[in-house]
Formats: sequence, C-alpha cells, structure tokens
Amino acid sequence: MRKTNILQRLGTFVIDAHTIIFLFQIVAFLISPFYFLPLFPGIWLVWIMYYVVSYTTVRKTLGESFFNAQVVANKGFVPVWIKILLREAFTSFPALIAWTLCWNRLVPMRSIAIFVVLLLMICLRRKIFGISLVKCEQETISTKRPFYKTSTGIFLMIILGGVLARVVNTICTNDKAFLVESPLKAVPRPTASSVSQYVEYLKNNRQNINDYVMGLFGKYDYVVLCERHHQDMTQYDMIYDLVTDSRFVDKVGVVFTEIGCAESRDAYRTHVETTFPNDTLLEKGLASFLMENQTVHLLWPNTNWFTFLKRMYNFNHDREKKVEIMFADRNWIDRTELAQRDSVMADNIIRTIESDSLKKSLIIMNYRHAFFTPGCCGEYIQRRFPGKVANVMINNVKLDFLSLALGKEIARPDLRHGEWDVAFEQMPTDAFAFDLKDSPFGNDNFDYFALPWAMENGMQYQDMFNGFIYYKALADHRASVGFNHLFDPENVAKLQEREKLIPGYWLGAWYYLKDGPQVTEGKDIYFEYNKLLNTAFLWICLSALLLGCIMLVTRYITHKH
Repeated sequence: MRKTNILQRLGTFVIDAHTIIFLFQIVAFLISPFYFLPLFPGIWLVWIMYYVVSYTTVRKTLGESFFNAQVVANKGFVPVWIKILLREAFTSFPALIAWTLCWNRLVPMRSIAIFVVLLLMICLRRKIFGISLVKCEQETISTKRPFYKTSTGIFLMIILGGVLARVVNTICTNDKAFLVESPLKAVPRPTASSVSQYVEYLKNNRQNINDYVMGLFGKYDYVVLCERHHQDMTQYDMIYDLVTDSRFVDKVGVVFTEIGCAESRDAYRTHVETTFPNDTLLEKGLASFLMENQTVHLLWPNTNWFTFLKRMYNFNHDREKKVEIMFADRNWIDRTELAQRDSVMADNIIRTIESDSLKKSLIIMNYRHAFFTPGCCGEYIQRRFPGKVANVMINNVKLDFLSLALGKEIARPDLRHGEWDVAFEQMPTDAFAFDLKDSPFGNDNFDYFALPWAMENGMQYQDMFNGFIYYKALADHRASVGFNHLFDPENVAKLQEREKLIPGYWLGAWYYLKDGPQVTEGKDIYFEYNKLLNTAFLWICLSALLLGCIMLVTRYITHKH
C-alpha cells in the first residue's frame, strides 16, 4: 500500500463534503417530526457520524472508495472508532469552524487560540491519532460491481435523496400560498409537532396585548417596548391601539420615544394644540415640524413615524386628558458624543420622569437600546429605578452577522431557528403577549440582535426581556418609507441647510421618494436571506451533478481498461 497524493486527497474531500451536505438534508427531514436540525451544529454532527460509520464499517468513505483508498489505524488500546470520533470532532473542516466560531459569545483571543491549536492538530493528526489514508494495491470490489452498487452510484443516489428530502421538507413546513408566490424564498422550517412545548405554553399563558401591558404597569412603573426595525408599519398599529386604550390614557398617559429630539417637545405640543382646517394642512404642518425634529440622520423619512404622530394628533387634539409624546434623543449636529447616545437618551428620560414626577410611562426603544445590558438605554433607566422597569420584545427577525460585517443589513427570518414563529402560527389569533420567565421561550438562548462578541450571547431570553408580544406573522408585516409633503420647497430648503452641517450624507439619495411612499411587503423584507440559501443550494446541486458525471466517466474509463 502507498499513501494517496494531494490531488486524490482533495478529490476525496470534495466528494465527501458534497455527500455530507445532502446527507444532512436527509437526516434533517427524517427527524423533523421530533426535532428541527439547524445547519450549525447539525452539519458538523452529520459530518462526524458519516466518518465514524464509514470507517468503523468499511474503513472508507465514498470519496476514498472512489479513489480505491482506505484508512489504516495503528494498533493500540484505544478502539479505532474512538480514534476516528476524536479525529473528526477536532480536526475536520466543520470542527475547525464550530470550535472556533460557534460559541455563545465570540471572544477573539479565545477563538484565535483554539484556531491555532486545532490547526496544529490537523497538521499532526496522523501522528496524534495514528490513522493514515492509503491507496490499495488491488482494485476494490466496488469498481467491479454494477453502477448502482458502486461509490459513484451511491453518491448520485444520496444527491437525489438529499434534494427530494429538502423539497418535501420545504413543502410540508411552509404555507401553500407562500410557496406559490415565493418558492425561492421558502426553506425547510420546524414542523408543528417539533414545537409542541411552545404551543402548550401559549395555549395556557397567552394574553391580550393591551391587558398584558397594563398588567405590567400594575407591577412596574416604566415599561420599555423593544421596537422592530424602524421602517416597519405594522407594529405601530399595535402601539397606537395600546396607547389610546382608555386604561393607558387614565393610568399612564406618557410615551417616551427614541425617535425625535427632546428640544422639540414644546414645538410638538404647539402642533397638537393647533387647529388645522383640513387634512392636507395638517399633513403639511406635521411635515414641516418633522424637518425641525431630526436627530441622528440627515432625514428620518419613515412613514410609520409620520403616520403615528398624525394619528396621535387626531386623538389628542381638543382632548382634555392627552397622551403626552416625549421625544428622547438629541439633534446630533455635533457628533463627538454620538457613542454615548444611549446614555444621552436615558438621561433625557430620567430627568423628565423626575422633574415632572411621572409615576408611569411607556418607553419605545429600538433593538439593543431596549436591552437591560450595560451601555444600553434600558439598562441606564433600570439602574436609576431598580425593580420598577420592565421590558417587552415585539416579534421580529434577526440580522445576519456576516452580511452586517460586510456593511449590509440582511434580515434572517429564523429567530430561534424559526421554532417560535411556527409555534405562534398554531394559535387561533395573530396578536397576543406572554411572560418569558420560566417558559420554554424564556429558557432559550438569546439570539436576537446579538453580535458574536456581545455580552448578550450566552444569556437566555428571560434574562433579556420580561415579556414578549407577537403581532402578526412576518409575511404579513409591511415597511414603508416616505410621506406626503416631504419634498415641499420649504422642507427641501431646511434639509439642504442640514445637509451642509452633517458630513457623509446626501439628500439626493432620498429623491426617489418624490413619487410618494415606497411600501415593501414582509415576504420581500425578511425572506431574501432564504433566497440566498436556496441559490447557494442550487449551485451545490449543480456542482454535485457535475462531480457525479465526472465520477461516472472516470469509472467507465477505468472499468473499460
């Protein structure tokens, strides 16, 4: 026997890697009624099991069989299968990725140290584990059998099985209408039977949203609501319904918002007190006010903010007991302290609560600003009023870290691998709330807007939020940018003056909104990530098919000679 050369080893790796990808699809489908197997660490587990089973049964993988090679292990006290298990668990390609990156919290020095150690183990794994890959001197029986019994035939059948498994899994776990409208945006999801523990909890513990939040105000003085992404319109239907509830008006009556400049509060009160003869003049007045109420960016063009303030005007105008809207941010022309923005917003809120003796208030913050971890606005408020602050998350997606690192923000519709959304869809209503403490939801590891190095990683949802609001399925959300009278001449003049003061912004980037608000449906906002996954899988299928054809031709020529 002689050692295989580097090209044979590379070919072996490529064949086995493709095999494992399609085996993963088959395994994920087979266990889907009981458990949803995510890509990571699922593909790592399948990888290890593939090598362990292959080596302990026939001493070779499909790739090695194709090149007429097999593993040879040195004799010793440790069983071969244990050596193989350890070898693949620590020195395989997915092991390198998993041990380096797949921690609850990414610590750079730890990851670098693990990577270096594993790299050394990979270089020395033949000596460490005593396992070698050698080429047999004689032809193996696999080259003399009919097609369907050869390594090439098995490889092609696994490809076919993997494709069928993924397609069937996708069809069985997605809404039919969604499959018809957006087939490329549908991927395998958890089955209803695999999320039974969540469903049972919701059946017995979900509440009406307004009842739940008002119940929190019975226990706490201040409730922080974790807003979805800023352009989402749907959530503001729910928020408006909450803050105009008679119980909220009577017992709370104050809403702090991340959006809006604290120095503009009096100007907004003046706007609310002004009587506009018609709806057009109301919208003109509101658009003009918003030009003076910018904070971090050159322009805040989101339709939901304009619409919410307009609806609140109609609710509050000429009303004796109003719902006060308190903006919390600063006009950041001087951006030297922008890194302290959370503490600035928290300070504006805390000073108002104390100076106005506010006993109750709702605080709307986006993403991490609502967290109770150090450096976040919610944490500053909680620290000032210990035991008096609760926070609630609204159902949302998470951001893909890789795309974020590349300067893009691609949403991933797989919070907790999509298990939560599947459980929510089993309920008879699309609007409810519940406590996270001591629930299957609360016991799950936190994965919402948690950057790999952030302290939020490794925490549970019940450590991050008191409660959770589910309001409409992701596909039913809608986002909108732009509002009426945004580009009236006087408003453009104000924005142009602001443009001169803030470097790095260009007003022309928003000129496409001159045609009116641009609305995007949920399936087009959140499911592009799935489309990328499916596109990648299609390319893998094509490469596997090409590889299979090359293997067939090679085997045919070898068999003929």
